[in-house]
Amino acid sequence: MKIIALFMSVLTVFGTIPAFSLELPNSDKEYFISAGDVVNINVFPAEEFSREVTVQPDGNIELPLLGSIKAQGFRAEELQKVLAARFSKYVSGPTITLSVRKFSSSRVAVIGQINGPGYYEYREGMRLLDLVAQAGGTMDYAQGGKVRIFRNIKGAGNTVSQEVVKADLAAVYGGKLDKNIQLLSGDIVYIPRKPYSTAARWISDNFVPWTTLFTFIVTAAIVAKNN
Repeated sequence: MKIIALFMSVLTVFGTIPAFSLELPNSDKEYFISAGDVVNINVFPAEEFSREVTVQPDGNIELPLLGSIKAQGFRAEELQKVLAARFSKYVSGPTITLSVRKFSSSRVAVIGQINGPGYYEYREGMRLLDLVAQAGGTMDYAQGGKVRIFRNIKGAGNTVSQEVVKADLAAVYGGKLDKNIQLLSGDIVYIPRKPYSTAARWISDNFVPWTTLFTFIVTAAIVAKNN
């Protein structure tokens, strides 16, 4: 009973088993601004300098007082900081709020079991492995053999249908480069989780550590009793 009471006390101190949550990527936060994007910029308290601008082919935007500013290649949050520093020369304590109002067609997305889910700039000739590498690689429980690519196909009369392309990332990792599918602008790549991974991860992250802790407590109690 004393051992159980001691174990429960440790649980109280260290907390209970953590809950799992899934946070979907925020497009503005993860997306790298590119040419053709329409960006909304609010400047507070100097609202007269607020603008909705289009990123030019050279990657720059034009703003009052600041002139031409490089925007391409920045995340929204990063560009906010750059603009705040520039505007601080003319406005006292400016607060910049920036969001991408309209994306250019040159982007692809990757979601699911990937370390950096979100939107990425599309490059001509870009392939599946290029996107996965840019997004930081797959997670431990990714089911590489069941990757799906959702692709919009334009038909006659401005109709759009969706095609689902099967991809085998595991085969690509194994050296079968012919399986490294070429992406198209607008593609959304989904990397699923292995079916058994949820239970396996819970056991690995929670059951095994607590079992080790319980073993330690029991051992310590036996040693203390013998002494």
